[in-house]
Amino acid sequence: MPLISNDNGAIDRSRLAAWATKEELVTVVAATDAATVQAAATLAGAARTLYTMTPTASRALTTPTGAELGAAFTDEGVGSSYQFTVVNVAAATHPIVVTAGASGVTLVGAAATFSVAAASSATYVAVFTAANTVSIYRA
Repeated sequence: MPLISNDNGAIDRSRLAAWATKEELVTVVAATDAATVQAAATLAGAARTLYTMTPTASRALTTPTGAELGAAFTDEGVGSSYQFTVVNVAAATHPIVVTAGASGVTLVGAAATFSVAAASSATYVAVFTAANTVSIYRA
């Protein structure tokens, strides 16, 4: 993720320290056994977010909308990115399917790449293509 300068074009120590601290953060979210919507603020709060779930049926993990992501990632520009990982702890059968929010989010690639099988995980990279538009790729 690029580090954007202050209004005067300078990058001061506090902004650099805040950026470096965020790059070290990993947030773990233990999702309930139900359809789950990602929180934009959670994604914006750390460089990487891990979602763990033990589904008893097929479950959806829905991204925020592009506008919600744009509002949460206040210091990001086009080309900025964030990562999230989905860990399916189910022993067998039930997938977790990543789905796009209502608008402003595009899942890039075959639909199968957004289904996380039981006893596996997948990491995704989301890239801002405009202020309120995000494309998500499986890493």
